[in-house]
Amino acid sequence: MLMLQCKTCGEVFPGIYVPEGSDSDARLAATSAETSHACSRGHNNQYTMADYMDWS
Repeated sequence: MLMLQCKTCGEVFPGIYVPEGSDSDARLAATSAETSHACSRGHNNQYTMADYMDWS
């Protein structure tokens, strides 16, 4: 699971599920597909691959 931290309020929330054992190419494809995510409080932010945290 790749997690994100809201740039507005700091809430940590699930960003993208990447299956265990995926290579870096699969992670790159997953994180570059959609760059806009919203936290549960409704803050919508743009994210780059560097913003994702791997908590698997």
